[in-house]
Amino acid sequence: MSDLLNEKTPIKSRHIRPGQGEAVEVKAGQFLQIETLQGKQVADFVAFSLDDTGEFLSTAATRSTNGNIVPQLGMTLYSNRREPMFEIVEDTVGRHDMLYACCDPVRYEKLGAPGHANCREALTASLVGYGIGYDRIPDPINWFMTVSIQQRGELEIREPIAEAGDYVLVKALKDVVAAVSACPQDLTPTNAEHPTNLRVRVFRDEPLPAMTMREASQPVAEAEIVVAEVVEPEPAEAAVEAAPEPEPATVEAAPEPAPATEAAEQGAPSTVASSHGPSRPARLRDTAEATVVRVE
Repeated sequence: MSDLLNEKTPIKSRHIRPGQGEAVEVKAGQFLQIETLQGKQVADFVAFSLDDTGEFLSTAATRSTNGNIVPQLGMTLYSNRREPMFEIVEDTVGRHDMLYACCDPVRYEKLGAPGHANCREALTASLVGYGIGYDRIPDPINWFMTVSIQQRGELEIREPIAEAGDYVLVKALKDVVAAVSACPQDLTPTNAEHPTNLRVRVFRDEPLPAMTMREASQPVAEAEIVVAEVVEPEPAEAAVEAAPEPEPATVEAAPEPAPATEAAEQGAPSTVASSHGPSRPARLRDTAEATVVRVE
């Protein structure tokens, strides 16, 4: 972790697997970190003002205002009203894209993969609680995506140069809801043909309060822990305890122990619901997913 983040307090954390999206609210002055956990994974990124979702992060306004087609360290990201929304304060990669639209069902139909998971539907699903529908998803910033511009203006998608643990950190300049999808593209070099997980975290601009010696010597109650906790799920099957059978009636003269039955020892079969949420993306391998416990 950078020196800058060492001075901040993490308050939200999300793991995002390919083909899924997550939305998080970020207040003005807070920081949003997007990290590629295994490397070479593109993150499609959109954002809307919390006060008025008619105002959204605009790649066109950002390109024209900065006079640059590549998001870079120190750059301000602008809304469709040319209002500042974010500032890029840390970037361990330096190569991103804001030319390509997010992948959608039509894109995969043309690639011969109808029904493939896609970023546009993933972003829409993550923003449904904010009244933002499919047709309102703007062109994204594609963090970690490598696009080469050829001599005559042709665009060529290449493998990302981002390695495991690389990230970008932006500071919110107004209250926003930001949505991120882990691009599931496995038919082109976009994600090196092997999509993997992302992690998104929100930090507030203050360190954890220092404890006095007396506080440090006392046990800390669960309610006092403020750092977001991420719990990795275990792949083991859920075990269900069988209810013990009632013992047979005893005889007054010599009570006999109840016989154990094979059914009681083995337990009754159970149906365990899947914890993976939406259906898995087509052609993708299973990836680990985390369950997040958020503590405000």
